[in-house]
Amino acid sequence: MTQNDIIEELSKDFILTLAHNKGFFNHDGRDYGTDLQIRRAIPRKQKNKSRYLSSGKAIDIQLKAVSENRITYLQNSIKYPLEVKNYNDLIERARESGKIIPLILIVFIVPSDPSQYVACLPDGIITRKEAFWYQVPPNANLSPNDNTVTIEIPTINRVNTELFPNLFSTLWD
Repeated sequence: MTQNDIIEELSKDFILTLAHNKGFFNHDGRDYGTDLQIRRAIPRKQKNKSRYLSSGKAIDIQLKAVSENRITYLQNSIKYPLEVKNYNDLIERARESGKIIPLILIVFIVPSDPSQYVACLPDGIITRKEAFWYQVPPNANLSPNDNTVTIEIPTINRVNTELFPNLFSTLWD
C-alpha cells in the first residue's frame, strides 16, 4: 500500500471506531464525493427482544488524511489546503435545494514520521495524531481557484468521542 492508502485507511478506522463506540454505523454505498455515511442505530423493543432500526437521519463525510507538515497550526485554528473540487463539493451540497443529508469534511492528521502513526501498548492501541471537522459557512461561494482553497478550521472542532452524538443533536434534534 502507498503511504496515502495507509493514512486513508487509518482515518476511516479512526472515525468508524468513534462512531461505533456511540451506536452509530457506516452505511456502505458508492463513493460520489463522500467516504462515509454515518447513521444512528435506534433500539426498539419487540416481544422481549432488543431490535435495532436504522435511523432515517445521516451525515455524509468527506475524509481527508494528511501529514501534519501539510497543516498550518494557529493559536485557535488550523489551516489546510483543500482541493478546489472538494471545497466546491461541500458548497454544492450545502446549497442543494431540499437537502436532507448534510456533508461535512473531516481532516485526519497523522505525524510526519510514519513509524508514529500507531502504537500498541499493554492496555490499548493509540492512533496518532488528531482530526478536525469542518462545515462550509452559510452563503459560501464556489471557489474560482485552479488547485486549492485554504480553509481554516477552529480547534474547537477537534474530533472526539462525542462528535456524532453532538452533530446529530445539533443537526437533527
